[in-house]
Amino acid sequence: MSAWARPLALVAEVLLIGVLVTVAALPVLTALPAAAAGAVLLRELVDGGRTPTARRFVALVGQAVRDPLAAVLPAVVLAVGALDVLALMGGLPGASVLGPVIGAGLAAVVLVLLRTAARWSPGDRWAVLLGEPSRDWAGYAYLVVALAVAGLVVAQAPAFAVVVPGLLVFAAVAVERR
Repeated sequence: MSAWARPLALVAEVLLIGVLVTVAALPVLTALPAAAAGAVLLRELVDGGRTPTARRFVALVGQAVRDPLAAVLPAVVLAVGALDVLALMGGLPGASVLGPVIGAGLAAVVLVLLRTAARWSPGDRWAVLLGEPSRDWAGYAYLVVALAVAGLVVAQAPAFAVVVPGLLVFAAVAVERR
């Protein structure tokens, strides 16, 4: 492969992983395993030059889903978020104060789950990984910025919503490996 083609191939492979993560995360129960599988594919790509394939991605998602916690956590986060939004929209007293606090709390949970997914490897137990959350506050700040940029990009060009979950996984892997 020529010197100018390799960076383009890398971008294409990262975008492929982004699409795979998005498609696999559409049923919300598989969002965490999809992010974990995408993280493994990215690490394999960077470490060994292994080209990501849909077959390998599906196998990794299958391994990640074997731990029931991987399917339960996204559902719980979604349910809590939906109930909080309903309570706030229903006229909860103090909604103007509680709304941002609840939103920040849910965002923090999503960031912890994203960083946990970036550390997952086949055979790891989700409870063990979640029991040892990263204490790298600068890494969380980087992910907050990545999340804000992703939100702005999707707001300006909604077509990028297809690859943004994969790009967030890419950012989480980069933060974990720095």
